[in-house]
Amino acid sequence: MMKWIWRNKISILALVVMVLASNWVVKRFHKPGQLDVIAAQAMDMSQMRPPTGIAVVDLVPVRQGSLADTVTYTGSVMAFNEQDISPRVTGRLVSLPVYPGDTVRAGEVVAQLDTAELSAKTDQALAQVRQARISQQVAVLTHHLHHTAAMDVASAQMGAAEQGVTDAEEQAQAARDAIGDADAGVQSAEANADYWRVEIAREKQLADAGAASRQEYQNELAQSQGAQSAVTQAKSKASEARAMVRSALAKVAVARRQVTVAASGRRMAQADLTIAESAAREEGANAAAAQSAFQQAAVIEGYTRIVSPSAGVVTARLVAPGTLVQPGTVVLKVAEIDRVRVQANVAVDDLAGIAVGSPVKIVTGASAIAARVTALFPSANADTRTAVVEAVIPNPGHHLMPGAFVTMHITKATDTDKMLVPAESVLYEEGQPYLWVARGNKPVAVQYRATGCGMIYSASDAKKNHYICPMDHSKIVPVSAASDSKPHPNPLLGKEREPDSPSGLLTAHRIDVTAGASDGDWTEVASADLQQGDQIVRHGQAGLIEDAKVTAAAWGPDGPKKLPTAAQVPGGETQYRCEVCGLTFSASDAKKYGYHDPMEGGKLVPVR
Repeated sequence: MMKWIWRNKISILALVVMVLASNWVVKRFHKPGQLDVIAAQAMDMSQMRPPTGIAVVDLVPVRQGSLADTVTYTGSVMAFNEQDISPRVTGRLVSLPVYPGDTVRAGEVVAQLDTAELSAKTDQALAQVRQARISQQVAVLTHHLHHTAAMDVASAQMGAAEQGVTDAEEQAQAARDAIGDADAGVQSAEANADYWRVEIAREKQLADAGAASRQEYQNELAQSQGAQSAVTQAKSKASEARAMVRSALAKVAVARRQVTVAASGRRMAQADLTIAESAAREEGANAAAAQSAFQQAAVIEGYTRIVSPSAGVVTARLVAPGTLVQPGTVVLKVAEIDRVRVQANVAVDDLAGIAVGSPVKIVTGASAIAARVTALFPSANADTRTAVVEAVIPNPGHHLMPGAFVTMHITKATDTDKMLVPAESVLYEEGQPYLWVARGNKPVAVQYRATGCGMIYSASDAKKNHYICPMDHSKIVPVSAASDSKPHPNPLLGKEREPDSPSGLLTAHRIDVTAGASDGDWTEVASADLQQGDQIVRHGQAGLIEDAKVTAAAWGPDGPKKLPTAAQVPGGETQYRCEVCGLTFSASDAKKYGYHDPMEGGKLVPVR
């Protein structure tokens, strides 16, 4: 042992020197009231609180208004429109160039069938169209050239025959007129002959009696014979006139027979023309039918090119090229997802207050989308007693995929104004909702604040800790009106603290309420004891009792952002401040230390 000490004598000597030096430094620089390590560890931190009977709380006034109730359901994303694409004719699938995820346009070819058989039918129909058009042209030419000309000839013959009848009837009428003239001549000649017969008889008697000369008798006899000859000629003319009438009537009969023949020929020509026109129309109908058959064949051949009826995104590819498909076989599924339908099955009891236009917040992942109800299905599911509530929303970038689940917060409308308080302020005890209100304004004792961390101390706690904060060893100073108007320096942070917000001393009162709808931020309440303008304790209710003293402060996630200063809390005993370091002492401590700072030796003077 002695050998070990002798070998390590230098180390032991150095250790002894260090212990003695440390002891001298502690005694030299230790100040009265300063906590050592053991004392700091034994310190009761539960005593680090505001002055007894005063609670720092967050106050919010009651407000009047309407609050929309919100119900939350899990919704499903659906494509705005989804279509099954299938062929309209049977054929072998030779091409399918699109895949799920591809974007297609309306009318874009998305699949192709084999066209060999249908193309042959189309070519055959086209040949039939050409043949029918040739037959139609032949029928039209026959109608217009041949039968139309025959009809013209028959019509001309008919006109000539009718004109012959007219001429024959005119000749017959002229012959009838000549018969009258001839009969008149016969009568005139017979009258003249009768005169001369009587005159010859008288003249002969006179000649026989010698009363007249023989020459006179011969002259009158010649005139009598001439009159008789005139009668004969007149009768001959009358006979000729009658013969001419008979001849004219015969011509009329012939002309009329010719008219009958011409009319028959014209009717035959008209019948031929009608037949030709019917044949032309029939050939025209055949040509039209052939054209229709060709168009139908072309349309059916076009069905071999399967197109997308609308723009969208391919969501499924159900067959592969080479497959024989039939009408109704689903080849692809195309969905329109530029817009999507978000649907939730909402309980019938929650439908009251939900209508088209009601606000909806759709939450998916970390994003939220504001929308409105676009449809409320008019029937409920008999098994689940739910109805579908739908919101159609834009889907830029196609981030919402059909089939995905989202959360829908649907806001229900309310009609009346009610008292609203912060949702955090409503507490429950055995099922009874209640809240704390702060009323009145009474003074309290002066408070103290640590210049470093800003912790608030009562006068007794500040005295107990010798006006040194046990947390960061900063000074504890009273909060006075003089010091509150300026920022408090923070020696630990090297910058100034913001001035504290003003507050006052109030009294806490518990009020039982009836809680209504809540949107998570505000809650509808009703109570005869709650008044318009009451200040509601939103934070800091823990430990409150009836008539407890409270003071307001701005509140953050971890508690009060800034604790109120002593000057902001009315009332309190007279305090003293060290003229050297500014440390504040209560009246009792100042008296105890003889009105001198035990650490700095400065004089303690009253500050209020």
